[in-house]
Amino acid sequence: MNASRAVLMLLRLAFAVQIVVGVAMWAGYWTSLVGLHMAVGSLFVLLLWIVAAIALVRRRAVGLALFAIVWGIVLAGFGMAQRGIMVGDAHWVIRIVHLLIAMAAMPMAERLARVEAPTA
Repeated sequence: MNASRAVLMLLRLAFAVQIVVGVAMWAGYWTSLVGLHMAVGSLFVLLLWIVAAIALVRRRAVGLALFAIVWGIVLAGFGMAQRGIMVGDAHWVIRIVHLLIAMAAMPMAERLARVEAPTA
C-alpha cells in the first residue's frame, strides 16, 4: 500500500466519524461533541492536503491537487464560520451546504489516491 492510499484510509475513517457525529448533532443529540467534530474535521482537511501534497510531489493530477488544497481551505473556513451564518429557522441550508462541501472532498481524495497507485 502506497502512502496516499494509507492516508486515504484514514481520511475515509475521519469522514465516517464526521457524518455520524454531524448528523447526530444536527438531530439534537451529542451537541456536546462540537469540539470533537471540529477536531476531526481539521484532521480530515489535513489528510486531504496530505493526499494532495503527495500528488503534487509526484507531479500527478496537479490541477486537481491544487483544487483539493483550496477546497480544504473552503471546507475548514465554512465549517468554522457556519454557526454565525444565516442563524435562525433557515440555518439548515448552511448545514446542508457544509455537508455537500465535505462530501465533495471525498471523490477528490479518492481520485488523487487512485492516480498515485503504482502502475505495474
